[in-house]
Amino acid sequence: MTVNNSDTMTELARLGLGLIQVPRYRLVEDLQAGRLVEVMPDYPPPPTALSALYPQNRHLAPRLRVFLDWAAGIFSKADI
Repeated sequence: MTVNNSDTMTELARLGLGLIQVPRYRLVEDLQAGRLVEVMPDYPPPPTALSALYPQNRHLAPRLRVFLDWAAGIFSKADI
């Protein structure tokens, strides 16, 4: 099966219809409850890049700078 939505992938995996690769934070409850089981934990996929796009030629609003700094801090520490 081919799908392009992580919610659909997760539901198919819960039904026993294959392996999936989605961010860990989306599966914490399923893993803890035993609905899903991690396969090959010693071979995690490489991290996926996350980008924030904003116009370079404009003044960067202080609230955007605060958000970008916050997001960078959160994602640099995340176990995803």
